[in-house]
Amino acid sequence: MSINLEYYKVFYYVAKYKKISLAAEKLFVSQPAITQTIQKLEEQIGSNLLIRTRTGIELTEAGKKLYDFTNQSIETLDNAEYRLNKFENLEEGSVRIRTGSNIAKLILYDALEKFGKDYPNIKVEIATGAPNKSIEMVYTGEIDMVLVYLPYTIEYSNLEITECGEKEYIFAMSKKYYEDNNVKIECIEDLNKYSLIVPKKNSTVGDMFYEKYKNIITDFHYEIAQEQMKKEFIMRDMGIGFIIKDEISKELKRGDAIEVKINGASIKGAIGAITMNKEFSTFATRKLLEYIKE
Repeated sequence: MSINLEYYKVFYYVAKYKKISLAAEKLFVSQPAITQTIQKLEEQIGSNLLIRTRTGIELTEAGKKLYDFTNQSIETLDNAEYRLNKFENLEEGSVRIRTGSNIAKLILYDALEKFGKDYPNIKVEIATGAPNKSIEMVYTGEIDMVLVYLPYTIEYSNLEITECGEKEYIFAMSKKYYEDNNVKIECIEDLNKYSLIVPKKNSTVGDMFYEKYKNIITDFHYEIAQEQMKKEFIMRDMGIGFIIKDEISKELKRGDAIEVKINGASIKGAIGAITMNKEFSTFATRKLLEYIKE
């Protein structure tokens, strides 16, 4: 015997409130519709469930047993529906993120500031970690999002990459380093004459750098992973650094730093978010991703 679950839900509210009018109000349906549903349920079960009285409704023995069976199930379903609505409306929920400190500074902080003002009840957890491990954690459901430099290859079919922004990498030096070393650069190869600050090998940015400049830039003095540390070395007059332009933009505008402007010196790179496919990612994760893309 297969009975429409909605029949049980209608019966539950009639039994709970002992009045058809109150059940109809709760379920946003008419009283005749409630009565018809109860009659269909009784026909399919083969037992009378309710007795009408002057004050409302009383349950038969069969009705009392059915109410006991449906009580916990319907309450659980209603609570699940209530919670789901809150998640859909972003009235509660969480987003768990892993990323590197460089990327967080470049695209995450501004997005989180706006997102937090619009959705103050969404909890955000942020941690740092190696991309490969972080992507595995997205796959296993331990976190919701990882931010990485692109291009990046993922091996899991249920994950997707969303490009969130493009960044330009340039060569830059402090004004003092430029003056003290009488820097003259007419082509990329001329960089080899000076102290160079380059990205760390075996990283996405490092792979881009060494792929483009292999057999061109043959030596370096400092190999550094973090953009902020690169800027620190540059502004301490320690050499010419390959760095994200946004990281050193204030110093460039003030004239405290100088960009090396020659053909082929810069590289365009992108930042992306890796999440579960849209069908499986949370409402809060998808909404935050919109803010990051902005």
